[in-house]
Amino acid sequence: MIVKEPWFPPVDSALQERFHAEGLALVGVADAQRAHELSEEYNQWIAQGMHGTMQWMEKHRPLKYNPAEFFPGCQSILFAAINYYQKGSTPPQEPSGRVARYAWGRDYHKELGNRLRRVSRALQVQYPGETFRSWTDATPLAERHYAERAGIGFTGRHTLLISGQYGSWFLLGEVLSTKHWGPTAQVQPLHGGCPRTCRRCIDICPTGALLGPHRIDARRCISYLTIEHRGSIPRELRPAIGEWLFGCDLCQETCPLNVRATTTDVAAFLKPIAGERVLLKEILQLPSRDAFVSRFAGSPLMRPGREGLIRNACIVAGNMRYRSLLPELHVVASDDDPILSEHARWAMDCIARTD
Repeated sequence: MIVKEPWFPPVDSALQERFHAEGLALVGVADAQRAHELSEEYNQWIAQGMHGTMQWMEKHRPLKYNPAEFFPGCQSILFAAINYYQKGSTPPQEPSGRVARYAWGRDYHKELGNRLRRVSRALQVQYPGETFRSWTDATPLAERHYAERAGIGFTGRHTLLISGQYGSWFLLGEVLSTKHWGPTAQVQPLHGGCPRTCRRCIDICPTGALLGPHRIDARRCISYLTIEHRGSIPRELRPAIGEWLFGCDLCQETCPLNVRATTTDVAAFLKPIAGERVLLKEILQLPSRDAFVSRFAGSPLMRPGREGLIRNACIVAGNMRYRSLLPELHVVASDDDPILSEHARWAMDCIARTD
């Protein structure tokens, strides 16, 4: 297989310097044209319920492919990406759950978001007659679509964006602008593509969330289930979650286009808050929200909340048959929260079946 050398779409040099000053090396500009042709496809995906309980996706449908409706006067979308990749290490001996790589260190919403806000403020000073606003994974816009138009990368079969420089191990943010810059994707064609016959990401997904190239049922995705989903996780999907406490990296770990991944130089990502693995006993023993916040403040693991993380820990404990955690599971099984108690009893039943 031939892997193309990474290329960088030409960007206005002064604009590029603004992003580079914040350590953002991968930069591109997309026009803010409405994408009528993709709205119907997205509406069908929503109508089929594949967004699960993420109701904001349905609420923001009219804005998804219409930047000007979301940000009046929008002319250009300035994209930047930041590498978060780190190699894994040997698993510890004590029972633990895996954490997706992007969540090992500081929350990227804070790290990337702060950098983009500084870029936005600098541009506002330079162009006082224009308006700029930065976003980090919080806009209703179809980020991958517009980032692809900006030449940042292409959408892989696993529905993640892939770049020549970082593979898929990067985080994306943008600055919406009423000032017009020439879109980089019109200067040079979009680069790269998945190997023609490759199905590694589709085949490795243990829950069958990837229905085919570029199609995902979020309701079955481990990342969705362990992070965004509130409430009980369907029993039939629990065994496939394996040892993932928060998120999942399987489709990226198997991707041949990630073969040249390099370790991030972002200090905030390299300093672990959650780390590669979290001890399940620690999670199951969290006595209160205050204790949860004290342990994970500044980490993406804040997203599912204390209850969501304990729920996930119960599933991992049951999947991995960790008998040493039975005392902690007994305590959770008597919790007033019916979801936590049910998941703890399920885990205990899984462990009992190994006797």
